[in-house]
Amino acid sequence: MNRWYVAVVSTLALALVGCGGGSKGASAPDVEVVSFQGGYGIDQFEQSAKEWSEKTGKTVAITGNPRVWEQLKPRFVKGDVPDLTWPGWGMDTWGLIYDGQLLDLNPALDSPPYGATEGKWRDSFDPQLLALGQYEGKQYMLPYHVNINGWWYNKKLFDQNGWKVPTTFDELLALNDQIKAKGIAPLTFQGQYPYYMLYGFVYSWAIADGGNDMWKACVNLEPGAWNNPHIVKAAQMVATLRDRGDFLKGSLGLDHTTSQLEFLKGNAAMIPCGTWLYSEMENVMPEGTEIEFMLPPFVAGGAGDPSAVMVSIEPWMVPAKAKHPQDGIDLYKYMTTPEKAKEFVEAKGTLMAIKVADGVKYPPHLVRPAQIFENSTYKWQAEFRSWYPRFSKAAEDAMAALIDGKMAPQQFADALEKAADATRNDPQVVKHKVE
Repeated sequence: MNRWYVAVVSTLALALVGCGGGSKGASAPDVEVVSFQGGYGIDQFEQSAKEWSEKTGKTVAITGNPRVWEQLKPRFVKGDVPDLTWPGWGMDTWGLIYDGQLLDLNPALDSPPYGATEGKWRDSFDPQLLALGQYEGKQYMLPYHVNINGWWYNKKLFDQNGWKVPTTFDELLALNDQIKAKGIAPLTFQGQYPYYMLYGFVYSWAIADGGNDMWKACVNLEPGAWNNPHIVKAAQMVATLRDRGDFLKGSLGLDHTTSQLEFLKGNAAMIPCGTWLYSEMENVMPEGTEIEFMLPPFVAGGAGDPSAVMVSIEPWMVPAKAKHPQDGIDLYKYMTTPEKAKEFVEAKGTLMAIKVADGVKYPPHLVRPAQIFENSTYKWQAEFRSWYPRFSKAAEDAMAALIDGKMAPQQFADALEKAADATRNDPQVVKHKVE
């Protein structure tokens, strides 16, 4: 019994009580789309579907839900699936792949894009982001928008005090002394969710110091990769900030929005977070707040690429048992045309994993992230958080212990290597290899 089936059984039991499932009546549409409904809503998808429907004469039904995966899981079990879906962050998408629940989209990607008679649809996507949806040579998931992780800084505070954005760790330490002299904490973080600190501190600095091949070895769970000297050094950098008192007191107990609000209030000058921060906090942002995105300060002399940036996608997919998969694909082709991508950027304020039509106007908070994304020659990811949940939980526990002073840098790295070794030798865990 695989991890996907185990998860579904418990969800199905709940769904039978509180939900009637997703069965369609006699007036079933030609295409059914079920989407996660988060901060971006589904209005842009509805507009695209309306336009596509007018062009093709086919009907489309779109439904959205903030916890859409709870509705989709029992439908996958019953084989009553939509034709196109964005199942949201709560869906075990890799479990769906292992269980043969998703359609291989390579043939579609090799066909022309929407409205064209030649060319390949796959050329519409950033190839590094497209690769995030591949498994054993097949393309099961397609990106749409993309998040990049880095740090945000309080631009108003920096401008008022004449502070310069640090580009190296040494510059960061010097800056932190100036910030603390003003009675402000240099940094805060989302302490209840340690993966923010792993992404923004340890993994970023380990890659900066050790380079891309070092990170590939970690992702591929090669023996000795997770307690190599670069991981230890990155952990030591975190310990240095901790011991210098550069973190806002109490950060380890803060959730994501509380810590981000402390940053927006000016109680901390910087915070690690993704490009979604602005949209997530826009409704509570104090008047006059000015924030700007930056990459984590680099490790001087490191073997890594200074333009490296962490990326993550929330993919769309076509179920293998969809009743009208080709129509679902054709609708998604329309949604991923450069013109529709441009509309989504300007309406929702996010970066896209697909080509955007010329003349796009990024909102002010997205201008710098767009430049960083465009100029980056190495986009890295941490998909193993989904591939290997027990390893990731161990890494997050170790991160919290490190930043709480309960674990030394070498102990932190050894804990990750121990967790990697357990994953590597567990025959029940499906392994991934990044080339």
